[in-house]
Amino acid sequence: MALSWMVASLVFGIPVSDIGLVMGDLQSSTGLNIARFVQIGSQLGLFLIPPLLMAFLVSSGPLKWLGFRRKLPLGQLIPGVMLIFVALPFLHWLSGINDGLNLPDWLSGIEAWMREQEDYAELITNKFLDVQGVSWLLFNLMMVAVIPGIGEEMLFRSVLQPLLSRVFRSVHLGILLTALVFAAMHLQFYGFLPRLVLGMFMGYAFYLSSNIWLPVIMHTVNNGVAVVIHYLHFNGLTAVSVKDAASFSDNYFFVALSVLLSALCLMIMVRSSSATKKEVQPAAEPLYKE
Repeated sequence: MALSWMVASLVFGIPVSDIGLVMGDLQSSTGLNIARFVQIGSQLGLFLIPPLLMAFLVSSGPLKWLGFRRKLPLGQLIPGVMLIFVALPFLHWLSGINDGLNLPDWLSGIEAWMREQEDYAELITNKFLDVQGVSWLLFNLMMVAVIPGIGEEMLFRSVLQPLLSRVFRSVHLGILLTALVFAAMHLQFYGFLPRLVLGMFMGYAFYLSSNIWLPVIMHTVNNGVAVVIHYLHFNGLTAVSVKDAASFSDNYFFVALSVLLSALCLMIMVRSSSATKKEVQPAAEPLYKE
């Protein structure tokens, strides 16, 4: 992030000491563009570069060590992508439960801070997504869907999940703990539960497929669909907004159906995988054989 601030200072001709002040003014095009610039820089620095560096340091086959494999069977890809869509009512129902979180009075200060973080995240996200023109749509897809989809999945699923699975000698505990960290690092506390479940979905997708491309595609599709729907709604091309998907969560029939279909997708992925027969490697051995 510090490096992105310095580069932004050179690109936009603004002193580094003033970058934060200018970036905070999201009403100006310059402030918004700097925020976009820093957002991409932060994603690269936090999520994309560290796992790549680690893979090159510890393995002679870094991409294979990270789980990048050529073959991704349709028996894994199709139910994995479908899972993202059929789980929406259930995830929005969880979001409603999460949003109703009320902390005790003695934690009112923390609750106020959490609400402030949530409101700011929603504000800046809408500012990023409120664009016109296909070129801006493609830019947002890269910034919000592609880079996070690749970077976050490499960090959490390729590196952290196998590490925790080895440390605790439990695949399921490794997936759960990784999903907890994944949800917490977004600092959007009122979306914690749905993000936790999504993290577990992608964690099991990686474990069952042994291919990082599957959770990458799932993550990218999840974010990308929201970007496209927001773009179409903002530009008056559709009456459907991203929030309209939450309307299904008010109907318990759709929530129950969502849970059943999600379970079905996972079952199909399990049946088409040999991962359930694998043992977690001892801590002294690499998780991925070269």
